[in-house]
Amino acid sequence: MRLPSLAVAASLLVSFTPAIEACTFQHDDFPTVISARTPPIPSDILDKLSPKLSPSAKIIFPSSPLWSNASQRWNELSRPTYSAIIEVSTERDISESVKYANKHNIPFFAFSQGHGSYYGLERFQDGIGISLSSLSRKIELDSSGKWATIGGGMRSKDVIDYLWKRGKQTPTGGCGCVGVIGPMLGGGHNWIQGQVGLMADQVLGFRVVLANGEVVSVDDKTNKDLFWAMRGAGHNFGIVSEAKYKVYDVKEPKWSVETFTFRSSRLEDVYTYANKKLNGKGDPRLLMWGTWFLNPAIDEKPVIQFQWIYNGPLAELKKLSKDTHALKADAYTSMEVDYPELSPSLGYGAEQYACQTDGRGNRLLRGIDVDQYDVKSLRKWYDAFAATVMTEPTFQTSFCILEGYSTQAVQAVPDKSTAYALRGERLLLAPAIFWQKGNATLDEKARKWSKEMYLAASGSAKKKSYVNYAHGDEPVEALYGYEPWRLEKLRKVKKQYDPQGKFGFFNPINPATQGHRDM
Repeated sequence: MRLPSLAVAASLLVSFTPAIEACTFQHDDFPTVISARTPPIPSDILDKLSPKLSPSAKIIFPSSPLWSNASQRWNELSRPTYSAIIEVSTERDISESVKYANKHNIPFFAFSQGHGSYYGLERFQDGIGISLSSLSRKIELDSSGKWATIGGGMRSKDVIDYLWKRGKQTPTGGCGCVGVIGPMLGGGHNWIQGQVGLMADQVLGFRVVLANGEVVSVDDKTNKDLFWAMRGAGHNFGIVSEAKYKVYDVKEPKWSVETFTFRSSRLEDVYTYANKKLNGKGDPRLLMWGTWFLNPAIDEKPVIQFQWIYNGPLAELKKLSKDTHALKADAYTSMEVDYPELSPSLGYGAEQYACQTDGRGNRLLRGIDVDQYDVKSLRKWYDAFAATVMTEPTFQTSFCILEGYSTQAVQAVPDKSTAYALRGERLLLAPAIFWQKGNATLDEKARKWSKEMYLAASGSAKKKSYVNYAHGDEPVEALYGYEPWRLEKLRKVKKQYDPQGKFGFFNPINPATQGHRDM
């Protein structure tokens, strides 16, 4: 079940299962709007800013040997550029960095682990990067055992490992290298959301650095409207230095996976069956997953992989999946692991292929939220995927994900209680394109191909797109809701807390000048 190396993957993907909320799949940046012309970084930045920062903070320039690691990103296609990067160590460091940038009219771009494939990031040029990576070890479990303080740079793997040793768990992304806070701000799908809800639903409070450098507490009693907005559209409003986050006792440590792989001709059979299982009344511990990818050992065309992922022993899962076996797959595998090993066993550990940041890779993701499988639209999407992945060698490690999360706890949360607008959708479909950088023709082909698949898979004129998977050219309503009151409220909060529009470079709620358009 492990992800192969790039070379091997190009010729044979035997049992390929992309991570949820992983790498490009979860956005963990906190970007800002840039001006048309960026002023140069003042030559006295070290003399003026360094004394205001903590002793462990660093100001790094492109000439520094530290630059490569400091500026490294998972995706090279949508890369912001910096004149300097400030590696902060404290909340005050973030605040002082923002104030300095504002004083000199220089745009700033805060990031944690450097993920995200949103195309607009490449428009950020020559500003100040604020790296939260040094906040990646800040986590503390409260004595009550009901919540933890999580720093703005924490990775999923580190949160999982810390809590597991204490008999606890909490929703995080499925890829070990991706940040926790950024995905949380866009809603935050996760393995256990059927049991406890979205990542955004776990937040008890934030510490936020606003666009003017002011630091505020945000919860359901203080800055209430901002708290509402941060949970679903948070990238538009500030930089989170830390979050107060719910945690849960581990009641069942085991996770099981059954993988059924079918030839391409079985697509209609598989998803007609899958629709019958989407009744919303099943076990909240059971997830329905799917992946399409090249596997010449089974079919010359991309195979259809269908999976059950279950928080419980394999023997229990097999009782639930008895009718799936009746479909008679062309290949079958199963496994049972403890929760911390679920993602690594599927190939998405923090040091594995899905998390590599080698500076050579381009990744492009689209998100399509739907309530059920439109089988005719799936066939159109599949045909568009197959036509290119089979004929263009550089794209042969690309895949398509059909994420089917349990939604009981997600939909139990009142729809109006947070800015997250897609609680009613049970499926998240995502073409994921992988290729090597350095060829502008291929870059453009990838963008056109991803859009073709997006349109084919949507199956509806009123498109809906998960914020953390958005490419950037979707209508703003697709991300933040078609109900007029949602955008009206978000823009009212925006005017109050960020009147100059400093934040909003990632999927802005005010997209008039940001390149959004109806597809």
